[in-house]
Amino acid sequence: MALRTCQNFASPFVSSIKLTKKPIRNFKAPVKNCQSDPHESRKLVLQVKERLEKDYNSLPVGKNGRDDEDMILWFLKDRKFSIEESLAKLTKAIKWRQEFRVSELNEDSVRGIAESGKAYVHDFLDINERPVLIVVASKHLPA
Repeated sequence: MALRTCQNFASPFVSSIKLTKKPIRNFKAPVKNCQSDPHESRKLVLQVKERLEKDYNSLPVGKNGRDDEDMILWFLKDRKFSIEESLAKLTKAIKWRQEFRVSELNEDSVRGIAESGKAYVHDFLDINERPVLIVVASKHLPA
């Protein structure tokens, strides 16, 4: 079916549009399959674990450390199973956790802040059924 337009029916406010043929850019992006089988994922986790042990021996071990396989797998999935990118993000995250002493946080360590009134847990949960922490900024900043 062909569509034919007539100049007489065209709107007087629209000028004729000249279409030019521009070359189409071919873009090839390397796409790695993110749906890796468990055996392949396990091999990648072990490779990252070995590299962390060899290159970043000073990082802590244990839960959320350089030998935590669940955490390594999470970063591999996040970085589309790229070992180099996963290593970079993982080491940065572990160093951040170490710098801000995240592993030392417990109920007793935050009790003082909770009692000061700088922050409190809201009575209602969020849409994902998680507790909501309200921070009162005026109590954190000096007047």
